[in-house]
Amino acid sequence: MSKRNPAFSRLARYVKPYFPWVALTVFASLCVAAIDIVLGKAIERLAEETFGSPVAMIFMVLGMVLVGMPCKFMIKYASAKFSVSALKDLRNELVDRFGDLAMSSVERRFTGDLVSRLTNNTAVLQNFFIQHFANLFYLPVVFIGALTLLLLTSWKLVLSSLVLMPLGIVLAALLNKPIQSYSAQLQEKISELNVVAQDAIGGIAIVKAFNMQAAFLKKYTLIMDEVIRQGLRMEKRYAAITPIGVALFSTPIILVIAYGGYLIAQGELSAGGIVLFLYLITFVLQPISMLPTMISQVKEAAGAAQHLFEALDWPTERKGQMNLPVRPTAAPVRFEAVTFSYDGETKVLDRISFQVNEGETVAIVGGSGGGKSTLFKLLCGFYEPEPEGGIIEVFGRPLSDWDPAELRARLSLVSQESYLFPATIAENIGYGRTDATREEIVEAAKAAHAHEFIMQLPQGYETPLGERGGGLSGGQKQRISIARAFLKDTPLLLLDEPTSALDSHSEALVQSALKSMMGGRTVLVIAHRLSTVRQADRILVLDQGRIAESGTHDELLRHNGVYSKLYVQQFAAAEDEDTGGLDRSQAARRGERGLQAGVR
Repeated sequence: MSKRNPAFSRLARYVKPYFPWVALTVFASLCVAAIDIVLGKAIERLAEETFGSPVAMIFMVLGMVLVGMPCKFMIKYASAKFSVSALKDLRNELVDRFGDLAMSSVERRFTGDLVSRLTNNTAVLQNFFIQHFANLFYLPVVFIGALTLLLLTSWKLVLSSLVLMPLGIVLAALLNKPIQSYSAQLQEKISELNVVAQDAIGGIAIVKAFNMQAAFLKKYTLIMDEVIRQGLRMEKRYAAITPIGVALFSTPIILVIAYGGYLIAQGELSAGGIVLFLYLITFVLQPISMLPTMISQVKEAAGAAQHLFEALDWPTERKGQMNLPVRPTAAPVRFEAVTFSYDGETKVLDRISFQVNEGETVAIVGGSGGGKSTLFKLLCGFYEPEPEGGIIEVFGRPLSDWDPAELRARLSLVSQESYLFPATIAENIGYGRTDATREEIVEAAKAAHAHEFIMQLPQGYETPLGERGGGLSGGQKQRISIARAFLKDTPLLLLDEPTSALDSHSEALVQSALKSMMGGRTVLVIAHRLSTVRQADRILVLDQGRIAESGTHDELLRHNGVYSKLYVQQFAAAEDEDTGGLDRSQAARRGERGLQAGVR
């Protein structure tokens, strides 16, 4: 079975540590099979009145009950024990692998698909192990034992009763053949269904705001119809297999009664023999009649396992050198002729070269799709350029030398979309450094100007947050994110438009928190706000994947290039505080989008 289904071979690696429980399941199954066979022989002797005293019969039956009941209990418990434990290890490895997946693997897939592989597929496997695994050992043993006794009793009756078996087995095999592929396709559709449901629930505000309920319902219904169709394909096969099993089970019994009576009349079979046949033929027929179903269950489990192990084969991040010594005199960030493309064709970055010195704040501005966020993804090690795509150095070491986890331990990222987890506020801040004390968490919150509003909440730092920080405003969530970055306390700070979606009051608080955090650190900031741009030591203007200009705010204005034109178009009003119309902050907010949109 393992040769035909490589997924089972891989699954065996997770079951192996729990081999004693597997062995106990097998041993208990064999004991039950032996008891059933011995009981048949006892019934024959009882029918022929050769058993001996009734007391001996009572003790024998009582002994088999006392052995059989614990064995049947152990079959269920031991199979549940090893299957739950093995699948727990598999789930843990999957979750750990999801954390190590390359960003290219994650961004091409959906969260619902990953969750489905963790839940639906493992549920199918667990059901197989608990409900059907023991039968893989019980049924062959009881079949061989019963068939041997019956052949010794009357081989003629055995052959006549099983004459239709080959035809039934061939039909069952043909009907079972596509079930594994059907199972894999069904699991794939269930994953798609989970993706749509998660999107509809996670984006409920947008769904309601744009009256998209009908569109999502239609999409969900179409996929649900496909799930039902795939499910019915499997059930149709099961439905076709069931009557074959019934026929395989019932026809031989009729033949035993009819032909057995003839053999008794001919003196070739005793009354005890026919009783033995009627009892043991069940244990010959049961494995054969269950064979189509067992094959179906094995194939269904193989399909689920195959879908599950696909996730373990997705590309993961490379592992680099741990405890990599940095060069203290080197620039924290250096790009040299870096070219990068996501699809291997369209260049997002085209021979980008720049460096950021220690303690320097560099602002990056440019048009949408100009490569700003890509710079951050490369610095975080989410993506890497091809070997011939230039050199990226962080703290004097090539990006390819860094282990991604150690690289990220030396930088903090604050993005425009602050992501908070469904945990307490203290836990969300504490994720910045897992060994932080409560005092350090509070100090980080104070530095991020978050302490005051946190203490106004009913449970303070123990206030549980909803999904993605539900229950907090945008500015509050952003300050929690900044507190988390404060707590991490790294020498390199990456700010990805952290105030672009905030109102003026929230922006002022967040800007104040960022100013505190930027002190003494090397900072790269993707900026739309005028205040952020003017405070930078240097500004890089990206245009179609290239650095069009570089310099300070005043230098770029004097250069009269792309930045100057953008500034004149969008920010000139902000320079005049006495216009009587818009004040500086209002003018800057009015023009904030132009700093992105104006560069072409």
